[in-house]
Amino acid sequence: MLKRYWPGPALRALVLFLLCSTGSAGTVVSHDAGDLRFEEPPQRIVALNWWLVEHLLALGMTPVGVADAEGYREWVAQPPLPDSVKSVGARQSPNLEAIRSLEPDLILVTGHLMAAVPALETIAPTLVQTTYEAGSNPWKRARDHLITLGKVLDREAQADKVLEQAEQDLADTRRRLANAGLAGQEAFLVRFLDDRRLRIHGDNSMLDQALEQAGLSNAWQRATNLWGFTPGTLADLGGHPDAWLIYIRPWPEADRERLLASDLWPYLPMASSGRVTGVGPVWTFGGVLSVPMMARMLADQLIEGNGEVGE
Repeated sequence: MLKRYWPGPALRALVLFLLCSTGSAGTVVSHDAGDLRFEEPPQRIVALNWWLVEHLLALGMTPVGVADAEGYREWVAQPPLPDSVKSVGARQSPNLEAIRSLEPDLILVTGHLMAAVPALETIAPTLVQTTYEAGSNPWKRARDHLITLGKVLDREAQADKVLEQAEQDLADTRRRLANAGLAGQEAFLVRFLDDRRLRIHGDNSMLDQALEQAGLSNAWQRATNLWGFTPGTLADLGGHPDAWLIYIRPWPEADRERLLASDLWPYLPMASSGRVTGVGPVWTFGGVLSVPMMARMLADQLIEGNGEVGE
């Protein structure tokens, strides 16, 4: 009678190790649309959101294409985007043929383009990373996304260095503000859309994270939308006479002049006290680099006391 042979524990462990080793070749990462496997680090990358561009550049990787490259240069500015980078349409409606012509081996998108992912995947593997979600902390999610991207690009050590530098920069900013007696200083953070409308950034925004990490206080405590801002007007900014009004550049000069000439402007407490100033350009929906950059800009203006508007 033939006896069935069962391998001993040591042999079974060796077989399992070999099977697992063979099956785990390459790099596997989880993202908002599932899992992706990379046999080698991608080299030709297209990014369809500006904070994704910021993360690529922070890791020392220049994309071959981005959505609205000129817009990035105007509204984000840092890190600088090389002239060699091609534009591949708008962020909300990228040009698939322009993307295909660049022959990418990776496409980076956020969840707002989830409906386009099947079409993008016919061109190249598509990694979906979303920062703004209900109940999430955008600063934490941005850091997690940078670590994941570092793993994909085999630049994990660089990602760690970027995060360490960001934390160091924020600590330096907190120390500067504390030494200047400005810890806890209140401020409104706004983006002017024209001479009447503005976005007031509060809870769940990257700008709020910059304030918090710098040891400052956000004067805006009302409810915000998914992206961390509330649509409003100057009339919404009363009730905090000691707060600063800090606007994010760019702010078109024509809109600025019309606002300063309006009947409401002189009655704004921050305007009458000269506590209005601008910072930037810095992207209000940016990534890991934007938070310490914004915090440093805020500290520079508050310490110097530069009330540049309404004096």
